[in-house]
Amino acid sequence: MKPLEVLPGEQPSIGAVVLAAGAGSRLGGKPKCLLELDGVPLIQRQIRALRALPIGPIVVVLGHHRERIEPMLADLDVDVVGQTDETHSQTSSVRLGVGQLPRTLQGYMVCPADLPLVTTEDYRAVIEAFQDREPDVEFLGPCVNGIPGNPVIFDDRIRALLEAGDNRLGSGRWRQVPTNASRQWQSDNSHYIRDIDTEQDIIDLEQTTGKRLCWPVADRATLD
Repeated sequence: MKPLEVLPGEQPSIGAVVLAAGAGSRLGGKPKCLLELDGVPLIQRQIRALRALPIGPIVVVLGHHRERIEPMLADLDVDVVGQTDETHSQTSSVRLGVGQLPRTLQGYMVCPADLPLVTTEDYRAVIEAFQDREPDVEFLGPCVNGIPGNPVIFDDRIRALLEAGDNRLGSGRWRQVPTNASRQWQSDNSHYIRDIDTEQDIIDLEQTTGKRLCWPVADRATLD
């Protein structure tokens, strides 16, 4: 397996898109990426975890709640792009974010902003699995006990499909790419499948891991 490093004079070969454009409709219309773990918003935790790696640009896609999320990104060395369509899909967010990354990259990683437990080493493991893939593999995503997880990573061939309007790519449909081009990377790391969509997910996370997510002060009044 190739080590994940950038030698002097080299440019990083992997870029990342962080998806944070959702409305949080199953969480009462609140921005789930601003849920706090140990006092730090999830989106800040994820970007800092990514920034600890030798990767290239990070693009954050915003939409709903942009006015609240964007200030959280100050001084984090990311590029921000905003959805303008009120009814945008996750696929369109992926397309928008990837379109902001350089075409010179070897890999494009897509990271939902609601993965509370994913660490720098978890991201590193996915990238290294991608770098060590067979030559015909265009897309790689973790799979934990038969459950597809995130983040996913793909090469320029998948980027071309996105740009051509292929709507299979995103919103849980990544695995619909041709089977000979997609690798389900087997892992026992539950961090990859622990996302937050509902209040019950918040409760389950605390019960099973001891990790407590809290809403920021601005949202707590709506819960009383």
